Amino acid sequence: MHREELRFINNLSILLDIGRPLLQSFRCMQSATEDENCRAAYAAMIEATSAGNDFTTVLGDYPSLCSRSTLALLQAGRRTSCLGVLLPKLARLVRSTVEGHWEPRRRFFETWALMVESGIPLEEGLTELNHDFRQGPLGEVAKGLRKTLSEGGTLAIGAKQFPECFDAVCIDLLEYGQSRDLARALRAIMRLI
Repeated sequence: MHREELRFINNLSILLDIGRPLLQSFRCMQSATEDENCRAAYAAMIEATSAGNDFTTVLGDYPSLCSRSTLALLQAGRRTSCLGVLLPKLARLVRSTVEGHWEPRRRFFETWALMVESGIPLEEGLTELNHDFRQGPLGEVAKGLRKTLSEGGTLAIGAKQFPECFDAVCIDLLEYGQSRDLARALRAIMRLI
């Protein structure tokens, strides 16, 4: 993740929290950046918003400003009208990642928990996690869990394939969480790490 992604998510969170409309927020952020790629991204978001479209439709073209997981979360926040609730949590996640406070496993589980809370279907969320964590073993974990789900299995069954990531307690939490409150179970797993 890049510092520009942090700046984007953090600024958007703060501006919307105090009641600034999206269009004015994008214009403000565009004038505050010197990065040409970011200026182009803000111009595209301004154009989309001015035309009455969803600003997230253009973000896929600007991966330096928005990772795939972040984009999926923003789209879910827009779709469910929960962007204002989601953005502070997402800003905390991006900040912790950029500043190196969270190791990859913790970031993986927090991102996944946010996806679950945002209503992103499990298989779709695991696809995004696989992409964003593809450079390490957690990408394979996401891919394996997704495969198990697509074959009709449960998260607990899939987790047994990855003993380096899921011990018996974590597997039990996934089993509990999938039938009751998965976001809560994922955050419990984070506390075990």
